[in-house]
Amino acid sequence: MVPRSRAGLLVLDGPRAGGHRERSIRYIRKIIEYALYRAIAFVVPFLPRRAAVALGRRLGGLYCLLDARGRRTGMENLRRTFPGRTGLRSLLQQAMRQSGVAMIDALWSARLKPERVPQYFEFPAEHARRLNTLAARGRGVIVATAHFGSWEMLNLASGALGLPRSTVIARPVRNPWIDRHMRRIRERNGNRLVYRDRALPACIGALRRGELVCSVIDMAIRPEEGGMFVDFCGTPALTSGALAMLAVRRRAPLAFVVCRPLEGGRRYVLEAEVIEVRDTGDRDAEVGRVTAELNHALERKVRAHPEAWIWNYKRWKWRPCEAPGGLYPSYALWVHPHW
Repeated sequence: MVPRSRAGLLVLDGPRAGGHRERSIRYIRKIIEYALYRAIAFVVPFLPRRAAVALGRRLGGLYCLLDARGRRTGMENLRRTFPGRTGLRSLLQQAMRQSGVAMIDALWSARLKPERVPQYFEFPAEHARRLNTLAARGRGVIVATAHFGSWEMLNLASGALGLPRSTVIARPVRNPWIDRHMRRIRERNGNRLVYRDRALPACIGALRRGELVCSVIDMAIRPEEGGMFVDFCGTPALTSGALAMLAVRRRAPLAFVVCRPLEGGRRYVLEAEVIEVRDTGDRDAEVGRVTAELNHALERKVRAHPEAWIWNYKRWKWRPCEAPGGLYPSYALWVHPHW
């Protein structure tokens, strides 16, 4: 539709007028979101650790109460992973409270001085030795992690161990103002944040300099974006093979690392597992094997400490079109093998 004049006023007909209203509403919503976020971001860094954790747990609990869709997703994921287990609703509430603490961690740590970081971490000697040994090779280290415990605190933990700086692969926050502020916070300790569409050159450069490359592995990445179906908790899940491919092609050491919560999230313990990367001559097969090993490493953590993972996320959102529907959760969509 084209604009037309009515009594000296410019009138937009049809979908263009509706689209303008929707954009205005989204713009106002983003302003409100940003204002609330900045208010929280201003207060949280001044809170004692105990109060910050209590706030995060309350926010996570409130989100669990209000997010009916997330509760349904979480309960379905838990029932499929732990069939016959009781107390799953309470377990989901614990997990969502811990997710709230992880979100608060990103803001609370903004004023945390490096010398105070060890107060909030345990660094078991064996796990620390594994990471330092990999870093000493000088080829860089690829660090795979997950939305387990506090992924936001992992950068602080690596800095406390004296490891090289990290290049962290992330997705931008939908609100661009929040995204810019979060980026400044995440890069405050010298690490570099890159978005997925521009990640490869930055990651290769970091490995050449002997630095760390870090990314989560528990996101549903579609096939056209490099995702492959790999078993996770008994059901194949679309998983990015990017870190495995980078490790195989660059012959860089690879480790799976998490910050597991202690005392409800007041402190964390750093746990690292080295994933072997072999030179078999068949790169594609090795990428698939390494990706499967990463998923198995995460599965072991999730089964041992289910309260630390994000069960309300649709991890099995996609299923192969040839797979029987009963194998996947009700929220799963099918995906053509040649997407």
